[in-house]
Amino acid sequence: MKPTAIVLTYNEEKHIRDCLASLRWCDQVWVVDSCSTDGTLAIVREFPAQIVERKFTNYSDQREWALRSLDIREEWVLFVDSDERIPPELADEITARIGQEPFNGYWIPGRQYFWGQWLRHGEAWPHYQLRLFRRDATHYENRPVHERAVVSGEVGFMKQPLIHLSRESMTEVIQAMNRHTTADAIRMFRTGQELYTPATGSYSKRNTVLKLVFRYMPGKPFAKFFFDYVVKQGFRDGYIGFIWALCQGLYVFLAYFKRWELERGIVKIEDVPPK
Repeated sequence: MKPTAIVLTYNEEKHIRDCLASLRWCDQVWVVDSCSTDGTLAIVREFPAQIVERKFTNYSDQREWALRSLDIREEWVLFVDSDERIPPELADEITARIGQEPFNGYWIPGRQYFWGQWLRHGEAWPHYQLRLFRRDATHYENRPVHERAVVSGEVGFMKQPLIHLSRESMTEVIQAMNRHTTADAIRMFRTGQELYTPATGSYSKRNTVLKLVFRYMPGKPFAKFFFDYVVKQGFRDGYIGFIWALCQGLYVFLAYFKRWELERGIVKIEDVPPK
């Protein structure tokens, strides 16, 4: 059995060719494009992929819309980002296991490359993501950032990893961090939730407990850096491991500081530029 792959794109001419090349084995490939202005769609047309354009709202809404609206032949769906690759070993494992086991979805470990280096330690490995599931048993929670798929029934684990290529310059890292921390700050301000909330059907009970404990920790940015760099041994990845852990701590600082600005009226939500 082969799944249908769905790729969300916006100005991804730099990554989309290699991504689609790694999906040739799938039953179908759908590209949901958010009105790209570069050469993304011209590259997509080099492949037997189907294209639909839809204005971007947020990742949760975009993925949920794709699940419900696309003319998908197969019951199994695989979501892949443009900067991700499915290596042959993972493709073989997917086709061998789906439909043969009592699972409605699978967590897939992500192999993170940061400035071209595979992060083998810290929280970057293995970074499990719920990307493969039966369409009729899955929906996405309505979240403006850090979308979550919720699968009804049992969920298994793939052994082979997908490849994730992180941003290649600090400018790109900061731009993405700025967008996502703003969305997280607005979410926390409106809902009263913390930055890290226990996920429905999390792959790890330990991960759920850590998120609950994080709520009460003082010095959250420093705690995040310390956990990634020291406790999870990110220091074993050398200088790049340090930069990665530093970025994780900076993300926490920015998200909470932006919430603080909203709470005190220094910045108003209506003044926040759209994502």
